[in-house]
Amino acid sequence: MPTVNDSKLGRPIHVAVCMKMTPDATDLTIDPVKKTLDRSKVKNIINPPDENAFELALHLKDRVGAQVTVVTMGPPFFDVMLRETVARGADRGVLITDRAFAGADTYPTSLTLAAGIKRISREFGDVDLILFGEETTDASTGQVGPGVAGHLDTDQATYIHSLEYDPKTGECKALRSIGGGHEVLKLPLPACVTCELGINTPRLASLNGKLRGIDTELVVWNLGDLTDIQEPTWVGLKGSPTIVGKVDISSGDERDCKTLGGAKDAVDELFERKVVVGGA
Repeated sequence: MPTVNDSKLGRPIHVAVCMKMTPDATDLTIDPVKKTLDRSKVKNIINPPDENAFELALHLKDRVGAQVTVVTMGPPFFDVMLRETVARGADRGVLITDRAFAGADTYPTSLTLAAGIKRISREFGDVDLILFGEETTDASTGQVGPGVAGHLDTDQATYIHSLEYDPKTGECKALRSIGGGHEVLKLPLPACVTCELGINTPRLASLNGKLRGIDTELVVWNLGDLTDIQEPTWVGLKGSPTIVGKVDISSGDERDCKTLGGAKDAVDELFERKVVVGGA
């Protein structure tokens, strides 16, 4: 493993991983009256692509001695996720929680996380690399990682398939998936990177790790602790330029099925109905 003296930074790289708990996509319940997600009846899990981003951070810790901080913005019960990440090998977990953050769309979410990362840099040493999952399963926008990069004014790479850090140059080399192939990007630090789902296999916590996760003292910050956010109207629902108008529930009644006869009759009827089969 390269030592601190081998590093262009003169110290271990500091990696922050932004993670979130999301409703299990296989177990969603919609309130039939409010037409909104009924979170009281849904199981929450760690957002799957975030698991891969975190495993990448642990790989960097194993290989070059990286310091790993996991940060999340959400309700107090997100502490369960942070304790799990500490159990697996994170150095610390930071929970940013306040009722003022409720209802945030991707813009104030990225603003809040960027303010949190700035404070992490002041408290625990400069953050060099910020990792995200490619998107969350509850919104699937893919906007928060690039949004944080914008607020921090750093280079960024999205939908990366693999990433390596060279301590001697202080640069990261990322393999990024694009339509029909891949491209290789060199990223000077600091940088923000979003990771594709399934790029690695997240590890499990050991028994000693689980005990460490239970006993660890998490860092908890509220709106007042983030001095880079100067106005309460910048965050949460008030700071969100978009809002969900409604959620429509498909009953399935609008679908019908008709069994057609032989191949010739079926082809004739499909052409008559102008049905496209197996489109490009």
